[in-house]
Parts: sequence; structure tokens; C-alpha cells
Amino acid sequence: MTTLAIDGKVYSEQDIVQEKQEYIRLEAVDACFALHALVNDKSALVRSAVARKKVGHEYLVFDKNWRVRATVAQYCDDEHLLDQLKNDSNEFVRFIVAKRGYALEQFVDDVDEEIASLARYQLQNRWVAA
Repeated sequence: MTTLAIDGKVYSEQDIVQEKQEYIRLEAVDACFALHALVNDKSALVRSAVARKKVGHEYLVFDKNWRVRATVAQYCDDEHLLDQLKNDSNEFVRFIVAKRGYALEQFVDDVDEEIASLARYQLQNRWVAA
């Protein structure tokens, strides 16, 4: 059984999942410990930290919290998952996808003018560079 010592206490994966203190669970994520178990953590901050470690994106792409989905959009390399996020209801999630240069043609007509402007600018720069 794998364990991790945090702040003088030894935790198993099950202990980390049941730990009440969010900062302890965040420390576990920082140490890349129990990431797959913490994908379902009650804290959006912990789930975002897991997404930054590029773990669990296939689940976190559907997270109810837009900040978690935005983190997935920032760190995800899977085009299938980015396809899900390009149609997200939250404009910040779509902004992150557009900022990464993904599906720019779709974002040219986005309802959010900032996203549309970013997409047009990035496409223009691509055409000039080509």
C-alpha cells in the first residue's frame, strides 16, 4: 500500500479521500498522490488542482464547476475533450479554448465579442505568418 506523509501524519489513498482538511488534500495533489481518487473530491479547488496535473480530464470536462472545466481547457491535449469545451455554456471556458488557438473558425462568430475578437486576431496572425 502506498502512503504519503503530510505534516507529520501518514496517509493512505483512502485516508486522503476522507480527509476533512482541504489543504491536506491539496498537498496530496501537489505530491501527485491519489490523483485518480481525488478527481471526485467535493472541493472544486482540489478537482482543479487534479486537472492541472493532467489527470481525470475525461471526467472533469463535465464538472459542474466552470473553474474546473476552465482548468481542463487550459491543460488538456485531447482534441475530443476540447471539442466538448468549445461549446461550453461558460464564456471563460470558451475563451481559454480560443486562447489556445483551438477551433478558431467557430469562435469568430461567438456571442461573446471578446472571444470573437480574439479568434479573428489569432486567425489573422496565422494568415500573415503563412
